[in-house]
Amino acid sequence: MAAPTNTTRDSLIEAAIQVFAAKPTATLAEVAEAAGVKRVTLHRLFGTREELLKEIAIRSLAEMDHACEKAVEGTKSALDALRAIVEALVPVGDRCYFLWEQSDVWEEPSVAKQTARQDKELEELIEMAKAEGSIAADIPTAWIIASIVSVVYAALTTSRSGDIAVNDAGKLAVRTLFAGIEAKPTKKKERRRKR
Repeated sequence: MAAPTNTTRDSLIEAAIQVFAAKPTATLAEVAEAAGVKRVTLHRLFGTREELLKEIAIRSLAEMDHACEKAVEGTKSALDALRAIVEALVPVGDRCYFLWEQSDVWEEPSVAKQTARQDKELEELIEMAKAEGSIAADIPTAWIIASIVSVVYAALTTSRSGDIAVNDAGKLAVRTLFAGIEAKPTKKKERRRKR
């Protein structure tokens, strides 16, 4: 019997992402069926459900890195880079949205190491934006990170429910995070106030 190829492995991961996104409690048998392979092939490649989830998490984190690196190309300030990252995370995050509900996978050492690195890089970028004067220095960095995570999660939730398109959700995440939800006065209203 021929050894499974990387294509088989990739197909299984892609199928698992789709299956778990639709049903986070799906079994490996359901994943194998969606990928068009036998369950024994899935077990040979990943062993357990936990190993498969770990592989998906590692791949998703790499995709987030790639999306963020691409998004920040050509940005001129730390604030511009932060805005670009927030918008870029929504479409990529949609692929691994279900992992937010799988708390055990984030405790796995190789996954935890990657998330810690990403958090540190985000923290450094926020500190750069504070040093530029584009983010208020008195707001704790931990609060800003928590706000980013919350707004991205909200964008993912509303886009997955079909209420907002993924691209629009990314833009709304940026707008909400950096400009708030308060309506800005129009120029006509501003003129009336000055009179």
